[in-house]
Amino acid sequence: MPEPRTDFIAGYVSGAVGIAIGNPLDIIKVQLQNSFAGAHSVRSRSSSGSGELLLPASPSVESVPSTSRLQTERRLLDFRYLQSLLHGIAAPILGYGALNALLFASYSVSLRALDEIAPSVPDIAKIFTAGTIAGLSTFVISAPTEIIKCRAQVTHGSVSPGSAARERVGKSSWAVCKEIIKHDGVLGFFRGGLVTGFRDGFGYGVYFWAYGAAKNWKVVDEETKLQHVIHLLLAGGIAGCMSWASIFPLDVVKTRYQAQPAHDESLQPWERYTSSWDCARKTYAEGGVRVFFRGMNVTMIRAFLVNAIQFGTYEWMVKIIEGAG
Repeated sequence: MPEPRTDFIAGYVSGAVGIAIGNPLDIIKVQLQNSFAGAHSVRSRSSSGSGELLLPASPSVESVPSTSRLQTERRLLDFRYLQSLLHGIAAPILGYGALNALLFASYSVSLRALDEIAPSVPDIAKIFTAGTIAGLSTFVISAPTEIIKCRAQVTHGSVSPGSAARERVGKSSWAVCKEIIKHDGVLGFFRGGLVTGFRDGFGYGVYFWAYGAAKNWKVVDEETKLQHVIHLLLAGGIAGCMSWASIFPLDVVKTRYQAQPAHDESLQPWERYTSSWDCARKTYAEGGVRVFFRGMNVTMIRAFLVNAIQFGTYEWMVKIIEGAG
């Protein structure tokens, strides 16, 4: 098992690489999860005339934070929208790199401690427990990073003829930070923190358990170098998919709750989320259970690609660091 310092460095690099690759698909996931399926909506031409935007009717169109699922999918064909997929990437790269570093270092320390405290406990249970502890330990980074990322990502495409609406397009991570501090203070960065903690704790428990199980499962006794690399990539991809599948409904609630600014006075009472539970209740009322799985297809694609590359990068960095030492 690598030293915690090695895990920290390898985790940071692999996390930054993974989020840089997966950010475009993550934006699509967030917008699909946050899409509005309500009955009252208005259609508005974009200022470029390139297509229609389906927006919920409200006193101020510019303040609507969500888009329809159909509109989200249509915008993928717009070259300018594809160019905007890098918006909001600063917070994830900086935050997720640090988060991943803390995650892997915490996992290493927790697993070592569990091996000493409970040597008779099956490895599978210790791996899951260590992963859960590691996931919870990232809360102080995960909660602020997630809310900044979600707010930055859901502002894309909310274009209408009004100039105020155009100001919402392409909002940077820094702009989101200033907005949160201005209206909600430091505590605003932890909006939705409870559901984020539940998501990360259970999700990372499954994550490390699945990776350990897939990594230890061998088709042949002696793998070639190429087979070993493919094996690690597959193990990482499988771990990512299983982790996301286990917590996806929680992630939908987290995304919707965090993406909605607490200070947005234009929202009607029935549109405003007062808590994570209230968000879950209103999300269910909107379309039943299926709403909690909106965007899951693109998430599974992203999860496999990102985590295959992420774990591959992690293992590669560990070898480099240990070799240099």
